Parts: sequence; C-alpha cells; structure tokens
Amino acid sequence: MFGRLKVYLIMFAAFAAFAGVAYWYYLDTQKALRQYAENQATLESALAQQKAATDALLRDIQVMNQTLVTLNDDFTASRNRVKTLEALLQRGTDGRDLDIGERAAEDPAFIEEEINIGTREIFNCLEILSGMVRPNEQDPKYINCINVINNNSMQ
Repeated sequence: MFGRLKVYLIMFAAFAAFAGVAYWYYLDTQKALRQYAENQATLESALAQQKAATDALLRDIQVMNQTLVTLNDDFTASRNRVKTLEALLQRGTDGRDLDIGERAAEDPAFIEEEINIGTREIFNCLEILSGMVRPNEQDPKYINCINVINNNSMQ
C-alpha cells in the first residue's frame, strides 16, 4: 500500500510539474502574443506614415517637374527676347550692321533720343506691371510689356 501511495505521489508530482510548466508556457506565450500585437500595430502605424510621406514626396516631385518645365519655357522665351534685343542692337533700322559706338559718333542725337525713348518705355512698363492704369497707352517700341502683363494675369 505504501508502494502504491508512493507511485500516486510521484504521478501527482509529475502531473503538478507538467501542469506548472504548461501554465508557465501559456502565460509566456500570451505575453509574447501581446508584445507581437503591439509591435504589429507600431509597424502598421509607421508604414502608414511612410506611405503618406512617400505620396507627399511624389506630389512634390510632380509639382517640381511642372515648375521646371514652366521655368524652362520662360527661360527659352527670355533667351529669345535677349536674342531679339541683341539683333536690334547689332543692326540698325536701315538694315546695316550697327556698332553703337560708331553710330553714336555719327549721330549722337539719334542715339540719345532712342535711349531716352527706351528708358521711358521701360519705366512705363514697370508702372503698368506695378498696377498703374494707363489709358491711351501706346504699344512700346522695344519691349513687349502688354504680353508680359497678359502672361502674368493668366497665371
């Protein structure tokens, strides 16, 4: 009888040890699952923030590309205007090659008058661009102020 009791005690101790190990394993597993769930939530939040940042960067890149195209177009138009002005300064209205120094020596009054006209037109254009309304404004001779104003008002 004592031998049987001993076997029962050993079995009970083994069962208690097994139950204790199983309970500890269950608690440890639940703790790990909670930690994994928290990590998953953190990762999903970080992923959503990263996606939002990536989308914002892509939109910014598109805006920058559009701006670059616009700037390149404006730069090309500006270069064309510079070429036109250079051509105007290199050839006279009579079609001959023009050296400003030679022309000024030949006819200083003409050069002075042309420079004064251009200066007045530039100031008039600046006044128009700054908002001054000028009724009966004639088309400028050297610069295309009206197109500049129209292009700016379209944007």
